[in-house]
Amino acid sequence: MNLLITSAASATTQVIAGPLSSSHELRLTDLARNATGEVIANDLDHGSRTDELVSGIDAIVNIGYQGQTGSPNELIDYHTRRMYNLLWAACEAGVKRVVNISTLRLFQDHEENLVVTEKWRTNPRAEDVDLLAAHMAEYVCREFARDRMVQVVNLRLGWPFDSSDTTDTARISADLITDAVEAALVSEELIQWQDIHVQSKVENQRYITNTAARLLPSLAGSL
Repeated sequence: MNLLITSAASATTQVIAGPLSSSHELRLTDLARNATGEVIANDLDHGSRTDELVSGIDAIVNIGYQGQTGSPNELIDYHTRRMYNLLWAACEAGVKRVVNISTLRLFQDHEENLVVTEKWRTNPRAEDVDLLAAHMAEYVCREFARDRMVQVVNLRLGWPFDSSDTTDTARISADLITDAVEAALVSEELIQWQDIHVQSKVENQRYITNTAARLLPSLAGSL
């Protein structure tokens, strides 16, 4: 596929870009203030430059959590207005699928003994702007999917990434992150808006991953 990955300077993109480049043609983009080297500088405004950014793209991997830094206003603006501009341009260009990378931290305030599934609603505290921004990014993506303009796979990933601390009951490995994105890009078993929770299989695992095992069977051995 021809893939567009947003927030190229983010830690998440650094994890997934190298492995994905072995099987896909990548186009990396970020805001002008973050873009260096071959990364395409684009502020995701409503105009021709955003249209050009998505031209010829088959799917988008959007970093919907901690892809950007800045003031609360800047983060909310990025994950709402700028996200809307990107998705609108993508739909106009015929992009078929968006993989939005979100986080299971949206449920971190719930007691660990609760069985949290994809049916639970997110309701982050406004004081945590990163989580609020992730919530808003999900909301914008969901509205495009529900209008049947584009298919969206919403991957909520565990945390922290690649931790060796055995007390981290929600952790996820870098390999599993990449494998989950790859599987979400190619799966034919998904509905128009699909929430999927992914974390590594660990003792006292905090979140169940039955949906991922069912819809992304290539991950089953790691879940």
